[in-house]
Amino acid sequence: MDKNYKPVYAEASGNTFLIFDYLDKYEHDFDESVVRYYHRLYGFEKIDSCLVLTKVSSESVPAHLRDLNSSLLLRMYVYEPGDGYCGNGARAVAKYCFNYHKNSYDQFFIILDGQSHQLLQRDTEYFAEMGKSVYDDPKGDFVRKGVLNSEGKLITDDVTWYYVNTSEPHLVTIDKIDDEKLINIGNSLQDPKRFPIGINLNKVSVVDKSTIDVVTFERGINRITLACGTGSTSCAALVRRLGFIDKAINKVTVKVRGGYVVVSNENDKIYLGGQCAVEGVDDIEAPKI
Repeated sequence: MDKNYKPVYAEASGNTFLIFDYLDKYEHDFDESVVRYYHRLYGFEKIDSCLVLTKVSSESVPAHLRDLNSSLLLRMYVYEPGDGYCGNGARAVAKYCFNYHKNSYDQFFIILDGQSHQLLQRDTEYFAEMGKSVYDDPKGDFVRKGVLNSEGKLITDDVTWYYVNTSEPHLVTIDKIDDEKLINIGNSLQDPKRFPIGINLNKVSVVDKSTIDVVTFERGINRITLACGTGSTSCAALVRRLGFIDKAINKVTVKVRGGYVVVSNENDKIYLGGQCAVEGVDDIEAPKI
């Protein structure tokens, strides 16, 4: 194991990451022990996730991207709480790529499960394409199993939760509950018989016609985090769907414990945006270990 390898530290709306650049290697062709070593070194107290970047094998590239020139197609592995898509992590990766690889590439896309997530830079803000939100789960068939009712809802402890999947599964409530209840319900739902990969919980409140407030309990680490990109996007989609925010408004500001993010609809695509900081680009340093 190469312990001389040094990942890059990044922050995005309160979420903290280590970015591992293995873009000279293909999927699954990196030294996973290095990632595990650094993850143990920092722990959840200092780092939310480790993000590993690799090249994408040709068979994993969606057909509509195969003829692109000067575009980097990359795979982002999320180490702990579990591999998946991390919206704020993707924004941090966007800033990393546009600052460390912009001389070689004009465009950047994260490829995950055959889906593409475009990364964008606009002045000092960085954006990640999130994918559309869906309100059922045909693969898990939660309604058939009785986990969700026929309306795609789960009611527990007198709280109504709406299932929303925006590249990651979430349960969202608009009921007024405190943090303690959110944590208690969140822990009670991490049951593999009901949710095989766990489930994120979000409580959302509408501040005004274009602003919402979101608090997230994150699966895997089983605690409230300072921000969640997929959760923020899921909440913005749900309140729009339920009519709390006018569907004509194409930009929603989401207040989170770590700051804010912006969810925007552009040409029928959903993007998560906001500021972030990357070691070596901004004046930040990794936490002491």
